[in-house]
Amino acid sequence: MAKRPGSVNLKKRIPRLCHTTTRGLGWHVNFRDPETGVAKKHRFSVETETEAKVAYTQWLARHLAGEADEGASAKPRVVRASGGGPAIAPGSLVEVASGLIRLMEASVREDGAPRARGTVARPVFVDRQKHIKDFLAFINKRHGKGTAARMQVEDLAMTDVELFNRHLVDKGYSASQVGKRMQMVKRIIDRAGRPEHGQQRLAWNWDSRDIAHGKPSTRRALPTVKQLEKLLAATDDRGRAMIWLGIGLGFGAADLSVLRVGQIDAEAYDLRRGKTGIERFGTTPPLVWRTVSAYVADQCRKEGELVFITRDGMPLVHARSNAVTQWWSKLRIKIGEKPKTLSGFYVMRHLGATEFGSRRGTSIAEMKRWLGHSAASETADVYMRPLPPENKAVVEWVRKRLLDAG
Repeated sequence: MAKRPGSVNLKKRIPRLCHTTTRGLGWHVNFRDPETGVAKKHRFSVETETEAKVAYTQWLARHLAGEADEGASAKPRVVRASGGGPAIAPGSLVEVASGLIRLMEASVREDGAPRARGTVARPVFVDRQKHIKDFLAFINKRHGKGTAARMQVEDLAMTDVELFNRHLVDKGYSASQVGKRMQMVKRIIDRAGRPEHGQQRLAWNWDSRDIAHGKPSTRRALPTVKQLEKLLAATDDRGRAMIWLGIGLGFGAADLSVLRVGQIDAEAYDLRRGKTGIERFGTTPPLVWRTVSAYVADQCRKEGELVFITRDGMPLVHARSNAVTQWWSKLRIKIGEKPKTLSGFYVMRHLGATEFGSRRGTSIAEMKRWLGHSAASETADVYMRPLPPENKAVVEWVRKRLLDAG
């Protein structure tokens, strides 16, 4: 018999009584909320099948009558995202991830503040936030727009995680970068176990998934003597001071941005590295002091003022702006080099660490203090070893320049 125009199928799907030992569910029913369309579970706190059938019959009568399911493991009503976005279901990937992002943002420490346990620098937070959003975008692309706002974390399949892992490897990320992104996925899953998210747990073992590692870290190539001579000749006094601070004291962009007049003199330097919070002090190489002191005097910097600032009077690194990276990129182009032939400014620190670690009698404690690191074994493995033949020329050239009393 043909349907009449405008008629609808009023037949309701009857939820079935189920039993499983997975995640300790026991006797339960799966159903869809008639108002929001969100998939839910109702658990029956009973032991035997007979008790479960009685409880199920009573629940089904209320459900078919449209009564509120007070005893279900139901969550608050679906929230509509601002700006007309997709509905965000309680306990969904988006809701749990949003809570995680808010938690991480609350732990961001102020620029220049000492490193305290449980705090992160803002650039680290920004990176982690992007990792989370990339994962949510992957889920939406794989299952359809808005899926991440509806999918419960406990419904996340092992295949989803493994394919995201493979997606990262295919994009060419290093093993370290792949690990950082997968760590954010694990934090979303762990956070779903909180009571406000329904104490969700995966039906599968995280450690049993197939793991794909990224590319191994490539050895950073040191600049040649010819490249260093070009860099020093093509830049100004400010640039030369930054280059020799990078080589002589191992300063990165963040270190240069917080260096103040008075923290370094002709004999020694004493400051704390912002990234790790570890004290750094030692002897100032003669060339470093001559270069920095001449720049400070030329700029009329006073005691306690920042040594380097931008044209607008801001620190070199602030918010998401990095004046050191911008300056280095322009300088590299100016001397006819490319990222493949001369990497970022951080290579100056790597060059300096190679020179310092190869000095006769250098201890692991001294190497750690120079770098501002705490990992002794990693420090020794990377820098405290005999010089490769291809690096001897540039290291000896740098050592002779640094220690030249002039």
